[in-house]
Amino acid sequence: MLGRGSKTLLGVDLGTRLIKAVAVRGKRILAQGVKEAPPSGITDETKMAAVLADVVEESGFKGRRAVSAIDGERVIVRYLRLPRMPEQELRSGLEYEAERYLPVSTQDMVLDCAILDPAPAGLTGQMLVLLAAAPRELALSYYRIFRGAGLDLVALDLVPAALCRVLGPEIKEEAIILDLGASSTQVILVRGGQLLYSRRINTNMVIASQEGTPLGFNSLFNLPQEIRRSLEFYRSQVGREFNPSKVYLTGGGSYQEGLQDFLHLQLDLPIEVGRPYGLGPEFAVATGLSLR
Repeated sequence: MLGRGSKTLLGVDLGTRLIKAVAVRGKRILAQGVKEAPPSGITDETKMAAVLADVVEESGFKGRRAVSAIDGERVIVRYLRLPRMPEQELRSGLEYEAERYLPVSTQDMVLDCAILDPAPAGLTGQMLVLLAAAPRELALSYYRIFRGAGLDLVALDLVPAALCRVLGPEIKEEAIILDLGASSTQVILVRGGQLLYSRRINTNMVIASQEGTPLGFNSLFNLPQEIRRSLEFYRSQVGREFNPSKVYLTGGGSYQEGLQDFLHLQLDLPIEVGRPYGLGPEFAVATGLSLR
């Protein structure tokens, strides 16, 4: 049955406007579903769980194991240069390091980290570490929603990590991934498929349902400037150049009419809409989660 394999994960993207679910195995799509998210979002766990259950039923997924991405203004992501050490040692001192780099107390936060460059060139003695922190109650809310939908949430991931997982294999040089959601945009810098840096920007745009749908005014006019700021910040922090050769668009905002031409004109870079597994760009995060 679809999704019955013990290693198959249902990737679930709890978006502001849509709930998307995808399960893949190898090069095959095993399940796919999408429904409108309730206007109350995750603040109403009962409604969100009910819609998620409908998405799972629509997808045909028969397993229980799922993974999602935790996102929002209260989720803090930091990219740190730390002395090289074994991962076990890093994790044992995680709370101490987090207190030094986060603007909030870690007492009620869920912390995690990942070493992004296990063997970097030219950075002897240092390693790039992703530090993530989310309110404990927010993380528990995700678990309750999935349990209410009949799913076992085995992991909470980050949007940048999921997108690098699904698009990374085709990115051979330096590139930018823009994930354009209904409430925010993620600017993600990638080198050779490896996540280097990400920044979340509030955009609050109107999302089209299909390509070519005309939209009204939104805040994407400032996006090229925000991308340049992200590039400048990254270069200043690491002390080296980053020269992207392409921009990949994901998320429902990719359908915005004229957006590709606008970004190409402003950034002087090729613009490509990411359609992993032949699915629409709005399914990119969910697909990357399923590949975890």
